[in-house]
Amino acid sequence: MIRKSILLAVLLAVLATAQEPRTGPACPQCNGRGETDCTRHRDVDVEREHAVEHCSVATRCRSCAGALTVDCKACRNEVVEAAAAARREAAAAWLAARHAEFDRHLVKAAEVEYLDTPHAQLVFGLDDTRIGRTRIGRHERMHLYGERVEALRVRFMEALELDESAFPPASDDVDPILHLCLFSDPRDQLAVGPRVTGIGTQGASVKLMGTRMAWSMAQDPRVQRDDTDVYRSMVHNVSHLLLSGMEPVCWIGNRGHGWIDEGVAHWFEYYVVDQTCANFCYEEVALTPGTNYEHGYWRVALRQLVERGGLLKFVDLYQKNSDELDLKANAHAFGWIDFLISTQGGASFARFLRSVKGGAESRDALREVYGFGPLEFDERFATWVRATYPLKRGE
Repeated sequence: MIRKSILLAVLLAVLATAQEPRTGPACPQCNGRGETDCTRHRDVDVEREHAVEHCSVATRCRSCAGALTVDCKACRNEVVEAAAAARREAAAAWLAARHAEFDRHLVKAAEVEYLDTPHAQLVFGLDDTRIGRTRIGRHERMHLYGERVEALRVRFMEALELDESAFPPASDDVDPILHLCLFSDPRDQLAVGPRVTGIGTQGASVKLMGTRMAWSMAQDPRVQRDDTDVYRSMVHNVSHLLLSGMEPVCWIGNRGHGWIDEGVAHWFEYYVVDQTCANFCYEEVALTPGTNYEHGYWRVALRQLVERGGLLKFVDLYQKNSDELDLKANAHAFGWIDFLISTQGGASFARFLRSVKGGAESRDALREVYGFGPLEFDERFATWVRATYPLKRGE
């Protein structure tokens, strides 16, 4: 993968040592920059383009070819010109590699764009859409999802009080980049999903977790009627990936920790988007599309269960895998994670996660970090829910 920030840093360091600093008055046309921002980027402003590593639409710009700047016609600056040329070359090589990797598999290759952000690679085939009263095209929507992914990663780290050392650097064994493929045409998902994840699929969503983090999906209009539904799905699934990708790197959903795996994904889905949950991993839980538990209003549902004495028992579920949790159990998993994070903070929960991902049983990690075990969990949880969760929507 060609990362323009690394390439440019090296090039600029070399050129800066080879040329004496310029003196004299700054050029009035460019204020001494030697270049000006490209003005041909109208649907996505140039500041948003600068925030990403590469964008296929920007790379095809006839004016700047992905450099995002054009040479000042009123002055000469060889360092700036060389840096712009390097950006154009890197962008062209990047886009050629993306086309070579994906185009032959895509049914609608001409309608798919590509975007690299600092921590993600997007293959983007979602159609234009309406968000609120505003209609946005595919290019702008792709940048929006790139920004949403980066913001979710920041939120994940803030909630768990992590720093960058929580995620491993790139190596022969680990790829820390999020590989995300989002399509409107299900045929593209069926062709690309198995290639980016290594997992066969007949469904609308498939993901790979652990040392390589990848998710491929096609918007299913039966359950994802608008952009909010797609956004919610992205948050849920990328949260799964981030959980698997933090040190120690592994997926715990098939190691008897399904309540943690699903609960964390639901927690971010609930609090990042619109305080409802609607996503269940179809490769893990066989569901009729659109099926949910209490319409996704799980805080209210859990509070009502407390009042009726109907909560599920933690000891009956905490050793199950993700694919063994039904809808009601998923709602409880969300509540259990909410309880731990809300009462003890993100740093303690991150410590608990590291213990479990390192091989500890949930019961042992609970005692180590929180000072209580599975048999004491239900009473503590019920007391907290009764004091915290609303009985009715809107309360």
